[in-house]
Amino acid sequence: EMLGANDADIMNEKENEETNNSRLCAFAWSIILATYSEQFLASVGAARVQTWVDGVCKFNTQSGLKAILLQTHGGEGQWTPASMAEEMKGYVESYKLVVGSNDKMAPPDQVLRLAQLLGTQDESKQDNCCRVVENCGHAVPFEAMRLWREDVIKYLT
Repeated sequence: EMLGANDADIMNEKENEETNNSRLCAFAWSIILATYSEQFLASVGAARVQTWVDGVCKFNTQSGLKAILLQTHGGEGQWTPASMAEEMKGYVESYKLVVGSNDKMAPPDQVLRLAQLLGTQDESKQDNCCRVVENCGHAVPFEAMRLWREDVIKYLT
């Protein structure tokens, strides 16, 4: 049976939608794998991680996520430790940087470099300005919740 032009358009649209959805799901997997440490992902299990991927795919679009990435990382060199420190120096008096030892997005050496470039008003607090949390990725507040909360409370008091 021959398909009409309208039927062919509908089939092409459905194929494009499926391709975009598979790309979006692949992107969701890649961003989750880049955000969390392998140990954390193993501890929550594949089924739970799959629900996160499903959520990203259900509530986002490829163009929407692309727009966020372009907005966040649009400037050339904007996110280097030196450029971030320069931008922050005028209005940051104190800070606490926390990074996971397995962070792929903001590796510990880059975060430590940022801390060094920022310096501190109070030399006695220099060693307390940055903390590397072992066996965590980029999402330290989720991977080491209790440790992170205790550290933040200590910093704020």
